[in-house]
Amino acid sequence: MSDVIDFGTERWVEQLKNQLNGSEAYAEAAKSWEGDLYFIVDPKGSTLDDEVYMYLDLWHGHCRKASVPQDPAEFEPEFVITGTVKTFKQIIDDGLDPMKAIMTRKLKLRGNMAKIMRNVKAANQLVYCCTLIPTRFPLE
Repeated sequence: MSDVIDFGTERWVEQLKNQLNGSEAYAEAAKSWEGDLYFIVDPKGSTLDDEVYMYLDLWHGHCRKASVPQDPAEFEPEFVITGTVKTFKQIIDDGLDPMKAIMTRKLKLRGNMAKIMRNVKAANQLVYCCTLIPTRFPLE
């Protein structure tokens, strides 16, 4: 088994970029997607001191940039998805459907929900790529 990577770190988001760019299924599912996003990790119920921002620039089935910016104002992404570490773990490790998490408000979405709904396959492939990363979650 590979090294376990801490969720929300620069190394984790870089690994996600590599998984996305190496996935034919993601490339096909997201071939018409244009948009960037922040995953904001709420520190509630975790060992994190502050919110963590993970930035992804996704363009036609390719991740052009992935980072954990020191200054959240560095980017103004089209979408912002916010959740606790526990919710992200439920999605990545336990198979919680990300659309269900949005609909039940476990995840908060800022951005065009209709665009997300038209691209559910791409979102599901992105989550699948997350599941391929051996991840340690900073839970209390």
